[in-house]
Amino acid sequence: MHTGLVDRELAQGLQAAGVDRVMLDVIGDRETIRKVYHLNASPEDFYRSVEYLVEADLQVAPHVVIGLHYGAVLGEEECLRRLSAYNLHSLVLVVLSFTEGTPMEMIQPPQVASVAKLFRSARELFAHTPIILGCARPAGEYKVELDKQAVLAGLDGIAYPADGLVAYSKSQGR
Repeated sequence: MHTGLVDRELAQGLQAAGVDRVMLDVIGDRETIRKVYHLNASPEDFYRSVEYLVEADLQVAPHVVIGLHYGAVLGEEECLRRLSAYNLHSLVLVVLSFTEGTPMEMIQPPQVASVAKLFRSARELFAHTPIILGCARPAGEYKVELDKQAVLAGLDGIAYPADGLVAYSKSQGR
């Protein structure tokens, strides 16, 4: 189940209902939470949700959206650092993609080099946790380069990999 913010009671209810794995977006910057998600919440609310879900013995797979603040990287590094304190099932990294007809349709994604740096940080912080590059990321040449950077950083899986990535992975000994 992909949830939003949860309290302890809801986390326990999810476990009692037989939910086995929970995903939720975790945002590490207060302004991004307010301006993009339009929530009156703080990063602490997101970390507390992760804590409640882990305490409820659920397999937790947080999603960190890189570039969520209109393409800028704000709070993602701190978010990764804070999430590394929890016993997570896996970590999913995704990258902001523009969507036609939305206020962000003209937004440029973060530079691949900035995202690659976060990939490497995540791999260091989550040495024993599977890290997946999720399906949400820009298409085209950006995706090809980003997917290569995910391989080089040692991420464990890539949803919908770019054409040629399997051969590239093999050429890198992965």
